Amino acid sequence: MTSALAEHPSPPRALPRPRRLFRTSRVALGFGIAASLVCFTGSWIPSFWGDEAASVMSAERPLSSLFAMLHTVDAVHGAYYFLLHFWIDLFGASELSVRLPSALAVGFVTAGTVVLAQWLFSRRVAAFSGIVCVLLPRFTYMGEEARSYALSTAVAVWLTVLLVRLLVVHTRRTAAWAAYAVGLALGIYLFLYLALLVVVHGILILSSGRSRRLLRRWSTTALLGLLAAAPVIAFGIAQRHQIAFLAHRHRVTVLQVVFDQWFGDLWLGLLCWAFVVLAVVLGLRPGRRSQPNGMVLLVAWLLVPTSLLLLGNAVVAPMYTNRYLSFCTPAAAILVAAGVAALPRNWMRIVSIGVLVTLALPVYLSQRTEFGMPGGSDWAKASELIGQDAKPGDGILFDQHVKPSWRPRLAMHLYPEDYLGLNDLALLTPYDETTGLWDRVIPQARIGTRLGSVSTVWALETTRSKEDAANSDIHVLERNGFSVIHKVRIHRTIVYELTRSTP
Repeated sequence: MTSALAEHPSPPRALPRPRRLFRTSRVALGFGIAASLVCFTGSWIPSFWGDEAASVMSAERPLSSLFAMLHTVDAVHGAYYFLLHFWIDLFGASELSVRLPSALAVGFVTAGTVVLAQWLFSRRVAAFSGIVCVLLPRFTYMGEEARSYALSTAVAVWLTVLLVRLLVVHTRRTAAWAAYAVGLALGIYLFLYLALLVVVHGILILSSGRSRRLLRRWSTTALLGLLAAAPVIAFGIAQRHQIAFLAHRHRVTVLQVVFDQWFGDLWLGLLCWAFVVLAVVLGLRPGRRSQPNGMVLLVAWLLVPTSLLLLGNAVVAPMYTNRYLSFCTPAAAILVAAGVAALPRNWMRIVSIGVLVTLALPVYLSQRTEFGMPGGSDWAKASELIGQDAKPGDGILFDQHVKPSWRPRLAMHLYPEDYLGLNDLALLTPYDETTGLWDRVIPQARIGTRLGSVSTVWALETTRSKEDAANSDIHVLERNGFSVIHKVRIHRTIVYELTRSTP
């Protein structure tokens, strides 16, 4: 296992020759296509969930409304919403459509990971990296979610590929370094935390023992990229209250960080960490012919951003959730692949890949079930029931006593055809006429004033709310003469049909 970043008087061994480079490109393309197909397959099955509601609803706004919203909330996702706006104009807002860009992006992530593994180590590690990318649950999850994580991860891995090339060929071309600055700024606009990659790249530069001139060139270029991204960084800091809800969650656990973050399963995580440790021990072993700069890059990429977020989470403000570290997944994939490749016998490698497949497959299949999104979102099924049974003129109410990402009101905007003609009893201001993410609604105590001649009301409540609570929608309706005639639990959503004989 050799590193392409080893110090040599000249760089003839640093990059593949043209014929080998072409072969590497074909292998990378093949794995990229395979990863996109794996991520795309079944991606339309799970219902949308709360974070995806933010993506779709923001992207469907008129651009003037979108820009007004970004001044107050979610500026860190603004570039993604802007791109998704035009994608939805062309291809619609179905689950299949809006998740497709993420599946395609994971193909680019995988291709870049294979190229990077080839340059840092060997064709064998590159091939195993492609296989691991197709298997790891973090890859397959971000490839089916309508969020910016897959796109920003694609930028992260190719930006790292570009930096490695710039280092090994010792280029001074302004255009090449400008591409690095532009790529860094683009990645930060797609997702703010990609700025942490600068720290990883700085560790690579310092560990490779390059000249001060090269260090100055890189630091100047990185600074220009950060300055270009200054607006979104400033907005992100100003809007930090948006993720204050993280402080109310349970304390970050070792299981979340060590296993859920990349591997999604305890046993799969244990096996992958075993391969990572094997790769690191062998890669950093004294007396090897090449310097372990590639290994330093990967270990820093795997650990430093996570450590910084956890530190910030502890001493500054809540800022950690495992999806935010998706851009570190290529490092995990290459390290796992390097550990597999380090096994002394082919049969050991084949068996190891077989075990990885066996452990990863159940996680993959669970991601592509009807309720496979976080929290078991079931809005598609609940909306389907409303579309089948509700009649024009019926009233509709939604549980407002849960966190925003759980509120079933969002289903009405994600599956609008199922709510046509229904009377939204609580609506005050539609979301696209506000500078926030969601609709504004009237206080629950005023619902009775809007019932008028309505004789049937449908209420979508969650399993986290108590129907017999004094302030529940059901209790309010019962005080106004309604009675429950049907109650259907979907998964986490309970659909009530209530009627009254004398409005």
